[in-house]
Amino acid sequence: MIVNFLSRLLVEVFIIMSASERVVQSILYELGCILIGCLVMLFVPHDGQPFVLMVIFSLLAMVWNFVFNWIFDKLVPGDRLERGPVIRTIHAVLFEGLFMFATVPIIMYMMHMSFWMAFVTDITMTLVILGYTYVYNWVYDRARLYFVEA
Repeated sequence: MIVNFLSRLLVEVFIIMSASERVVQSILYELGCILIGCLVMLFVPHDGQPFVLMVIFSLLAMVWNFVFNWIFDKLVPGDRLERGPVIRTIHAVLFEGLFMFATVPIIMYMMHMSFWMAFVTDITMTLVILGYTYVYNWVYDRARLYFVEA
């Protein structure tokens, strides 16, 4: 009975993230995405406001991040620290790939770009953010241990 209680407590504290922690994780992630997205847009010819675009993407992505990670954690249960490169790569590719369905039309409209230019711009941003997503979640999971144990 005590062992069962302790194992449940360990799962709650170290493995399962609360809704409020997911909100914090999403906000921190999106702040980095806004910065990275604006930097990428410096190298893309456009007629629009990249900062406004990135903030809109960030708001959309925060909702998507919360929903996607909740679903992903349900489908891939267990200790998040045990997720290896394959699972983390699948996570990042699915997250960014599915998000692109919403972002290409928004880029076209807000940046006054053709479909092709918006698609290439989105692919470029997605590839950069893909690397960031992988590293961010790896670092977050490890940093989380420090703050949860403290």
